[in-house]
Amino acid sequence: MMMMRFCRQTKGAYTLYALVDLEGRKIYAWPLLETLFSEVLTRDEWLMLFDNVFTNPPSYLLMVVVAYAMSARGPLMQCKELDDFRYFYHHRNAVDVRRVIKEAYRLMDATPDDIHPAKSLEEFVPLTVGQYPVFNKYPKFIVDYQVQERERIRQEEMEYMRQRQVSLEMQKETMKRQQEEEAWYRQQQLLIDAEEKRRRLIQHEEQKLVDQRKRLYAMNREVKLKELQLLDAARRKFLHFQKQQRESELKRLDDEVQRKALLRDQETETALEEAEIRNLELQLQKKMFEQELFRDFATAGQQLRTEQDMHRKQVELEERIQQRLRDAERERQLEIRRQLQENLAKSAQQNIEAWTSNEFEYRRKGGGPREGNQKCTDDVAEKAVELEEQRRFTEAADTRRLQLMEDEGKEAHEHGRSMTEEAVQAAYGQRLGQSYLNSTTFQTLDTTKSDTNTTVTLERSGRTFDEQELALLNEVRRLRQKLAVENRNKRPPVHPES
Repeated sequence: MMMMRFCRQTKGAYTLYALVDLEGRKIYAWPLLETLFSEVLTRDEWLMLFDNVFTNPPSYLLMVVVAYAMSARGPLMQCKELDDFRYFYHHRNAVDVRRVIKEAYRLMDATPDDIHPAKSLEEFVPLTVGQYPVFNKYPKFIVDYQVQERERIRQEEMEYMRQRQVSLEMQKETMKRQQEEEAWYRQQQLLIDAEEKRRRLIQHEEQKLVDQRKRLYAMNREVKLKELQLLDAARRKFLHFQKQQRESELKRLDDEVQRKALLRDQETETALEEAEIRNLELQLQKKMFEQELFRDFATAGQQLRTEQDMHRKQVELEERIQQRLRDAERERQLEIRRQLQENLAKSAQQNIEAWTSNEFEYRRKGGGPREGNQKCTDDVAEKAVELEEQRRFTEAADTRRLQLMEDEGKEAHEHGRSMTEEAVQAAYGQRLGQSYLNSTTFQTLDTTKSDTNTTVTLERSGRTFDEQELALLNEVRRLRQKLAVENRNKRPPVHPES
């Protein structure tokens, strides 16, 4: 009754019930507010506490709940089971109520205004006389809880009806499946019976097929025996025919052997006759070749002697030319020496005349003999010695040049002679080869046209070689003449006269 009066007198008392929104608050806050501390305090302690509650704002009661929990902090920290917490808030405990009241006052003063419960709670007001005032501050969550409970019960009933309907349907489905299963088993039995019947029919047909195969196998064996008999007869006939063929082949081979023997004898006789004829032809060709070779050798010897005479005459002519060149060179050297002597004499005469004129002029002027006379004489002697050395040097140079010309002439002579000998030998060999080719051509005049063309080509090559040989000899002569002219036109080096 006191709790109801307290709730009627506080317009914001519904906030106290908001503490049960969470499970934890149902354990440590709501049990104290629900019983107004009557379960945890004695009568005197309860009166002492509520004297302070009624003399303070409604928020003080909430501070007392918090102060009670803070004062019992030690025992609460030792609790490990949920039932221990519930037991603590529903039974008396060794908590000093005076300390709880002081802690509540401290919390009232220390709590900031923005979170202080006084902002949401109104002050206590007295009850009306005669009737209770209208109470519309009943906690909304309690009403909602009842509605939720009714809705939950209705939902459970609907779920039960649905499950019942499902069970009935499942029962019907089970019965239907049982009927279908029985029908399926009956059908399977019918199928098994039909299959067994067909299996017996198949076995009967297979037995018939086996009997038929046996009869067919017997017939095939008879047919094969007949075929073997026919094959044996055909083989014997073929062997007889093959024997006849071999006999005829042997007879034909005997005839062929006899014919080959006769043909071999005829060919042997023909070959012997041809060999004798060939031997006679070879002997005739040998004699003709020897005659032609002797004739060519005589011709080549005559031509060689003629060429040797020509070469000897040419050598003599070149030697005469060389002798003339040496004589001309000697005369030229003598002329040069004579001119040098004349120049030396003229120089000495000029020096003497100059010295005489100078001496005469000096004496005419009244001077005595000079020491320069001896010096002038010495100069003239030195000049003469120098001219003599130049003359000797010129003679030595001329001698070396003549020796060089002679060596070059000898080398040219040897080179020309070697080239002439090689040309003569080549011509002789060419003529011998040509004579042999001519004899061979004479022997093969009656052969094919291709051999004749080859012989003509070789003859043309021989004529070309002869022409080249003559051109080479002419070139040798021209080179010799050129060397002789160059040696003739050479001049000794001119030494300056001092």
